[in-house]
Amino acid sequence: MLVINSFQTKELCAVHFSVTFQTSCNWFDGLCTPTGDVVDFAAQSLPNYADIMWGD
Repeated sequence: MLVINSFQTKELCAVHFSVTFQTSCNWFDGLCTPTGDVVDFAAQSLPNYADIMWGD
Protein backbone atom coordinates (compact mmCIF):
# COMPACT_ATOMS: atom_id res chain seq x y z
CA MET A 1 0.00 0.00 0.00
CA LEU A 2 2.93 2.33 0.57
CA VAL A 3 3.83 2.77 -3.09
CA ILE A 4 0.21 2.90 -4.23
CA ASN A 5 -0.63 5.63 -1.73
CA SER A 6 2.60 7.56 -2.22
CA PHE A 7 2.86 7.77 -6.01
CA GLN A 8 0.37 8.66 -8.71
CA THR A 9 2.17 6.54 -11.28
CA LYS A 10 4.57 3.65 -11.45
CA GLU A 11 6.94 5.87 -13.38
CA LEU A 12 7.16 8.39 -10.53
CA CYS A 13 7.84 5.57 -8.08
CA ALA A 14 10.64 4.21 -10.27
CA VAL A 15 12.27 7.62 -10.52
CA HIS A 16 11.98 8.32 -6.78
CA PHE A 17 13.69 5.07 -5.84
CA SER A 18 16.07 4.92 -8.84
CA VAL A 19 14.77 1.52 -9.91
CA THR A 20 13.55 0.17 -13.22
CA PHE A 21 9.98 0.63 -14.33
CA GLN A 22 9.54 -3.15 -14.12
CA THR A 23 10.64 -3.15 -10.48
CA SER A 24 8.12 -0.43 -9.72
CA CYS A 25 5.42 -2.45 -11.50
CA ASN A 26 6.30 -5.50 -9.41
CA TRP A 27 5.92 -3.48 -6.20
CA PHE A 28 2.59 -1.99 -7.31
CA ASP A 29 1.29 -5.42 -8.32
CA GLY A 30 2.48 -7.04 -5.10
CA LEU A 31 4.74 -9.51 -6.90
CA CYS A 32 7.69 -8.62 -4.67
CA THR A 33 8.62 -6.15 -1.97
CA PRO A 34 11.38 -3.56 -1.75
CA THR A 35 14.68 -4.48 -0.12
CA GLY A 36 15.86 -3.02 3.18
CA ASP A 37 17.80 -0.14 1.66
CA VAL A 38 14.73 0.96 -0.29
CA VAL A 39 12.53 0.68 2.79
CA ASP A 40 15.02 2.79 4.74
CA PHE A 41 15.01 5.42 1.99
CA ALA A 42 11.20 5.36 1.94
CA ALA A 43 11.06 5.94 5.70
CA GLN A 44 13.32 8.96 5.28
CA SER A 45 11.81 10.42 2.12
CA LEU A 46 8.08 9.76 2.18
CA PRO A 47 6.20 12.08 4.55
CA ASN A 48 3.27 9.68 5.06
CA TYR A 49 5.41 6.60 5.71
CA ALA A 50 4.42 6.17 9.37
CA ASP A 51 0.73 6.73 8.71
CA ILE A 52 0.65 4.20 5.90
CA MET A 53 2.91 1.56 7.46
CA TRP A 54 1.84 1.80 11.09
CA GLY A 55 -1.54 3.52 10.90
CA ASP A 56 -0.51 6.41 13.15
